Amino acid sequence: MKKCKLKYILLIPAALAAYAIWKLCRYWLKPTGGNEGWIAETQPSEPWQYWTDWFWIIFFKLYNGLEIHNAHYIPQDKNVNFVTVANHESILDGFIMGLSVFRPLYMMVKKEAFEIPIKGYYLRKVLCYPVDRSKTDSTAIKTALKYLSEGKCLGIFPEGTRNRQGFVSEFKPGAIKLAIKKKVPILPAYIANSHNITPLNCILPRPAKLKVIFLEPIDTKAELEAGKNEKDIIEMLYKRITDVGRETMGYDVRDPEYVARLERRELGISSEE
Repeated sequence: MKKCKLKYILLIPAALAAYAIWKLCRYWLKPTGGNEGWIAETQPSEPWQYWTDWFWIIFFKLYNGLEIHNAHYIPQDKNVNFVTVANHESILDGFIMGLSVFRPLYMMVKKEAFEIPIKGYYLRKVLCYPVDRSKTDSTAIKTALKYLSEGKCLGIFPEGTRNRQGFVSEFKPGAIKLAIKKKVPILPAYIANSHNITPLNCILPRPAKLKVIFLEPIDTKAELEAGKNEKDIIEMLYKRITDVGRETMGYDVRDPEYVARLERRELGISSEE
C-alpha cells in the first residue's frame, strides 16, 4: 500500500515537469513572440558568429564542394569597414556570405524570420537584426547606420527577397543607400547555385556545387566625387554582379521580368499597356 502511494506521489512532480517542458517547447518553437520581450533585446555576439562560420565552412566544403574565388578583394585591414552586397537565392545565403568574408558581418533580415523565439534568439546572436519590409523601417536603418559608424561591416541582399529560379532581381536602393550615405566601400559578390541547394519544398540541403565569387570593391566616395549618383552606383553594382553570374552559370542571370520592364521603359511603353 505504501509503495502504491509513493508511486502516485512521485507522479505529481513528474507530471508537473512534463507540463513545464511542454509549455517551454510550445513557447520556443511556436511562431510568435520572437520579436517581443527579452528575446528582442538579445545582444549580438561575434564569437557566436565565428563558430557558426566554422560549422558552415566545414559543412559546405564537404557537402557542396564550396569554392571561394577572388578572396583577395576582401579588405584585410580590420580598421576598414565595408558593405558586402550579393544576390539572394537561398535561405542559407546569409551563412554563405558570412563564412566567405570570414569577418563579423551584421545582416538585415526580414522580421518574419525572427518570429519563432528560439530562431529569433539565435539569429540575433549571430549578428542578424530584423527589418519590417512592409514599411520604411526607421529602426532597422538606424541600427545599420549605427553599426557602420562603429566601424562594423554589413551584409546586404538588395533584391529584398529570394529568387528561387537562380535569377537576379532588381536591386532595391534602400539598403545600398546606407553604404553610399556613409561612403564606405561596397564589396560585390555573386553566390552561384545556392537556389539548387534549397529548392522549393526542400527540407534538407542538397549537395549542389556552390561557388562564391568576389569582385573588386566599389569606392563609393571616389565614385561620388567623380560625379556618379546613387542610381549610377546601383546600376554599376547590378551589372558587375550579373556579368559575373553570366560567366559562371553560362546563361543570362538577370531576372527576365526585370529585363522586360527595362526594355519597355527604354521604348517608352508604360507597364499598363
